[in-house]
Amino acid sequence: MNYELLSYLLKASLVLAILTTAYAWLVKRETFLQVNRWLLWINVAATLLLPIIPLPDLEWVPDAPAQAVAVVLPPKPANPVPKVTKSEPFIAPTPQATTVSSVVLEDSSLSVWDWIGIVYGVVAGLLVLKLLIQLGALWRLQHGSTQYETEDGVYLIENDKITSPFSFFNRIFYNPTHHNDDEWAQVWAHECVHAHQLHSIDMLTAEVLKIVFWFNPFAWWHQRLVQETLEFITDRAVLDSGIEKKSYQYHLLRTTLSADKQTFTNHFGVPHFNKSLLKTRIEMMNKSKSKWMGVGKYFLFVAMLWVCAAFTKPYRAEIAAKIVKEVPELKAVMKPKPAQKVIFNDFVLEKSLDKPQKDSVQIAVEPLAKAEADTQTLVSSSKYITYEKGVLHWLVTPKTTLEDLVEMKKEFAKRDLMFEVTEVKRDPLNSFIIGITAGAFRNERSGATIRAYAPENSIRPIPSRGGYISIGKFGFGGTSFKKDMVGALRTIATQEEVIAQNEWDKNRIKYLQIQTTNQLGAGGSTTFTKESLTNLKSQAKKSKYINLSANDLLRIAEARRNDIFMIDGISTTLDEIEKLSLSQFHSAVFMDTWNNGQTEKKHYTLIFTEN
Repeated sequence: MNYELLSYLLKASLVLAILTTAYAWLVKRETFLQVNRWLLWINVAATLLLPIIPLPDLEWVPDAPAQAVAVVLPPKPANPVPKVTKSEPFIAPTPQATTVSSVVLEDSSLSVWDWIGIVYGVVAGLLVLKLLIQLGALWRLQHGSTQYETEDGVYLIENDKITSPFSFFNRIFYNPTHHNDDEWAQVWAHECVHAHQLHSIDMLTAEVLKIVFWFNPFAWWHQRLVQETLEFITDRAVLDSGIEKKSYQYHLLRTTLSADKQTFTNHFGVPHFNKSLLKTRIEMMNKSKSKWMGVGKYFLFVAMLWVCAAFTKPYRAEIAAKIVKEVPELKAVMKPKPAQKVIFNDFVLEKSLDKPQKDSVQIAVEPLAKAEADTQTLVSSSKYITYEKGVLHWLVTPKTTLEDLVEMKKEFAKRDLMFEVTEVKRDPLNSFIIGITAGAFRNERSGATIRAYAPENSIRPIPSRGGYISIGKFGFGGTSFKKDMVGALRTIATQEEVIAQNEWDKNRIKYLQIQTTNQLGAGGSTTFTKESLTNLKSQAKKSKYINLSANDLLRIAEARRNDIFMIDGISTTLDEIEKLSLSQFHSAVFMDTWNNGQTEKKHYTLIFTEN
């Protein structure tokens, strides 16, 4: 094995071991999950780069770790020396003698380090081959399945052979027969987080790192930590979207027991180390948010980078020695200079600071009430809040996000007021608000609450609602109509209601499907799209649910002709359905539901049209 490669692998492995242990010990259970994800990326970057591009060689970085690594590393092999045969003497060339001795080199043989290099290459090659086989299997699965694109750029891949849903980049693989509506809503929310946040990049990077450092157990541990952190992030996002915790955890348990095994995809149930990770995920879901005091642990993790720099210091010295050997004139430049101590001269204040200056300190320490006497100068950090004549006006539209609500709460707090949100409901596609209860308060007994909800059992954007509350005086109320809002907020309300309505129009059929299936109750379902029917007909295949006639009219299969039929959520007959053509058809959902006592099973055929 090449000496430089061996040296690099050993030092990089040491960095990986230090940072992986520091991560697991210090911050693994903290709930600053996105920060944790970035720390794992720093772990990868430091592992690959520190042995080559180390941190600045500060004087306080100890030399002891560098010396320890120098002892562990094998000495660099010397260049082979020719062996002269004894049968014929060697005669040095001189002007008088031109006879040259015959020189015979020793027979080369594989050393221990050569065998180590061979073993390393073989195992790494096998792991690369395994990864390529898995990627190939994923490609074949995708091209052998029914797939269609959703409005938010995510591709759904349907296949009856899939036992557990998973995602790879912006593609979600699932078996439509395995999930009822409630479960599918949870799966959709979970896998969309993986897809939108590009978690597959993290998983592939961890997989490649494991291949390069397969001999290092910390590389395998790092991959597990990446998997855990991504699942923690996803679980938190799913619960924040409004999905009920106990139902979600139960579904995780059921799905985990039947998960497929691929190491670089994002699974809903996570197949690897199933029980232990599932237990950890549930614990993290139930864990309260970390306090800001825990930020100190992150500074300790960053400090570990300088510990790693101490261990990689010899590599830097070797490079400097090589440069000096090639260019002796650079010796003075390459030699590190001791840092100069900074000496502060004494100074004397010309004026006493006991009395604040009018233009600077006095303004900074002026009481809040006096500073806000003229509220017309106040500027809000939230576009949903504005100030006018000593009054704070606020607004909630269907496009207001959870981040916006948090920002509004902070803005209220600046004025010693309270903004409380007791309930928020968002649409299944997380595009707009369908229900909210919020209010502005001066204290627990003084304030106004507004409520805005879509009609019962419907998925519609709420109308904009808002209110006002005076600053430093008594007065508050709600505004239910845009004509009563101040000009700036009225403009925002109008614009965002139009945006939300356009999004509803764009996803009308999806909302209609969800609304209809929710009314029918829990049960299994199978979905067919226009593309599915077209593919079946082109392949001369027949499904046991729905097919096309020769003139492209819908034909319900014999096994489903006694179902309860609905078109766009309205009861209809079999004859009306079979009058529909492929151009009018959007999708079909075949549902099998039980009543509450599970004594009666009902079969539904739900047809959704383009118009």
